[in-house]
This record gives sequence, structure tokens and C-alpha cells, in this order.
Amino acid sequence: MNGKSGFAIASLVVSCVLVVVKVVASLLSGSISMLAEAINNSLDVVTSAVTLASVKISERPADREHPYGHGKVESLSALVTVGALFVIYLTVIRSAIERLIVPQPIESGSLSLAVILFGIVVNLVRVHFLTRAARQYRSQALSAEALNFRTDIMSSSVVLIAVFLTVLDPASPVLVRADAVGALVVSVMALFFGVRLGKQAIDTLLDRTSIDLTRRIREAARSVQGVSEVGAVRAREVGSQAFVDLSVSVPRSFSLESSHDLATEVENRVREIRPDADVVVHVEPMAPADEPLVESIRTTALRAGNAVHNVCVHHVGDRRYVQLDLEVNSNLTLQQAHDIATQLEQTIKREFNCWRVSVHIEPMNEPMVAQRIQEKEAAVREIERIARDHVAIQQVHNVSINRCGGRINLMMDCQIDPATSLSDAHLVAEQFERNLRRQIPNLGDVLIHTEPGVTSA
Repeated sequence: MNGKSGFAIASLVVSCVLVVVKVVASLLSGSISMLAEAINNSLDVVTSAVTLASVKISERPADREHPYGHGKVESLSALVTVGALFVIYLTVIRSAIERLIVPQPIESGSLSLAVILFGIVVNLVRVHFLTRAARQYRSQALSAEALNFRTDIMSSSVVLIAVFLTVLDPASPVLVRADAVGALVVSVMALFFGVRLGKQAIDTLLDRTSIDLTRRIREAARSVQGVSEVGAVRAREVGSQAFVDLSVSVPRSFSLESSHDLATEVENRVREIRPDADVVVHVEPMAPADEPLVESIRTTALRAGNAVHNVCVHHVGDRRYVQLDLEVNSNLTLQQAHDIATQLEQTIKREFNCWRVSVHIEPMNEPMVAQRIQEKEAAVREIERIARDHVAIQQVHNVSINRCGGRINLMMDCQIDPATSLSDAHLVAEQFERNLRRQIPNLGDVLIHTEPGVTSA
């Protein structure tokens, strides 16, 4: 069958056929119970039509006025079906009580038995397919339809037993009341199932959240590396689809791209729980409790739109000193750059209780057109000679040399013993750069990439 609509259409057709068959049988046999069954099936036609309409509407895609789709129409349909069940079985209960007081025999039992058996077999097949379709499409409307016909099977079974007992001994004052007793039992069971299904539909309409689903979503989000904390989690089901909104906290040092990648990973983890889920993740920056002071200062500067590097913090007694390099647009005047630096100094002093903040202003490097130098091989040999004067430097390679204006720019890789501490390796690179500047005239930018070499014996 083609989707949910196909099952709803098939169910409607079957209900119409059963109504015709049972009405004809009741007219031919004069059976009151058969007539009640025919009326029951006629109400099935109404509920099947409502189910078909709701399924058709629920399959419509989301639009501007219904961004979450139309799936809740199925829950409304389920409530209509449950309401119809209550009307039917409250009426049945009243009739059953009347028949307990004044019993009425059933006529033409053989024809009634044949028709009821036919209806039971048809409904068994219908319930099987509707239940499977309801699970496959997560459809409350089809689930309500299956419940309706499951109760039909029970009521038909009771009528079948009652007719059989009446045919067996029509004169017995006990057996003649079997129909009424069975109808009461079936009615109570049907109302119990109806209350449970109605509660489920109301929960959906009121966006009631499954505590277990929320817990699993929270655990899935918390398992993503980089998530510091999981905030509010909202999950609701609209028809067969789930909508999940949640917020996660990440270290505020994360870049926008890193935060986006983390949010995507959270979405994927949630969809492992509900593959059909529409997930929205809100990312909030958070300062970790163990965030290093240098990182906190750098993040504060970035939050104000300032690019800083070489951030150093010194403690002298109970006083804290901070020094850093601030990159500003090279087109600014000295006064404009100084104002930016002063504002940053005041912010750092206020937030981190610093005695003094020293800011070194640097012009932000702009892209420049560089030229190759003609004496590259000779220059590389000179750089290698200067490197050999450093005992800690094992080798320099990947040397790149170009000229911007009247200055020479250098980039190179410098191998050092892997066991050297990071701070010592930085000092070696600084000393090497100072020696290069002393011995090579007109030297501009120098970038030395330190990397582990061969372990010393």
C-alpha cells in the first residue's frame, strides 16, 4: 500500500462492506445483537473517514503558517475516535443492563454466527496490517483505528458466544443473559483502552515530553567532546516526527567554525536516538572553571574585537602585571591606536585585578607583493652557517626567502632535540632570530618553525 493513506482507504472500504453485510443479515434474521453490530460498524465508517482525512492532512509538508507540519491532526483524530468509542460503549452498557433485567432471545442464530465469524476474520486481518502500519509510520490515527477494530473483534466474539449459547439452550434463564454480561465486560475493557489512547493523544497535543527521551538526548549531547554543559532540552512529537531543541555550553575560546562543527555532531548523536528528529542546537560560550589566566585575557581581548599575542602574566608579591602585543590596522593614526590600547588596558585591569597592563602596539600585517631574490642559494648557505653556531639547533630546512620593498623576509623549519622543553625551544628560536638580524642586513619578517629532530644520545 502507498503510505499511511493507503491503509486508511483500505480500512474505510472494509468498514463499508461490513456495514452492508451486517445490515442485510440483521434484516433477514431479525437479530437485535446483529443490528447493534451493524450500527457499531457504521460508526466505524465515520471514524475511518475521520482517520483518512487526518492522515491526508498530516502528510502535508510544513508551510509558513505550520512550521512544525500538520502531524497533530492525527492526535486530534485519535481523540475523535476515542470519543466515538465512549459514545458507543456507554450506550452498550446501558442496553446490557436493561437486558440483564429483561432478557431478550436472539433469533436466526445460524445466519448471525456466519456473519459474525466473517466479520471477526476480516477485522483480525485489518488489525494486523493497521498495527504494523501505525508502528512503521508512528501514526496515532492508525493506532486509534487499530484499537477500534480490536474492540470490534472482542465485541463480535462476545456476540458470537452469546448467539451460540442462545442457540444451544434458548429457554435457559442464565444463558439468555450471556449476551448482556459479555457486552458489559467488553465495554469496560474498550473504555480502558480508549482512556489510555486518549491520554496519549492529549499528551501529544499538549507537547508533553517523554522523560526517558529527554534523558537519552541529554546523555547523547554530553558525550560529544567539547561540550562543557547541557542546558535546556525540549523534545516534542508532532505526528510521526520529533522536534528537539537544546542548548549546549562550550569553552568560549572555541572559534565559530569549531562551535558549528560541535553543534553538527550533537545533532548527529540525537538522530542516532530518533532518526526522524528535527534538531536545533543553540551553542553558548562558557568560561571553564580551570581556564588559564592567559587564555582568559586573550578571550577578553577577542570579545572586544582585538587581536593579541605574546600574552605574559607576572606576579610580583601580591601584584599582577600583564604585558601583551596588540595588532591594529596599519591605516590608523597613532592616537587612534593608542585609544584602542588604553581601552583594552582598562578592561583587563578591571576584570583581572591587575596592577599594571603594558600593551605593545603592532601594525596588522597586510598582504604584500613579494619578489624572489636572485642570490637565494648564497643566502641559504649563510643561514645554515649561522645555525651551526647554535649547539641546540640540529638542522634548518625548507628555507623560503623573498623581498618586500627593501626588506628581506625569511621562513624556515628548525629542528631541535625532541626532549627540549617548549620554553627552551622558544628561547633558542629567539636567539637564532637575533643572530640572523645582526648578520643579515635589511631583514624584515622572520618566521622560525621549531620541530622535533633526532634525540640526542
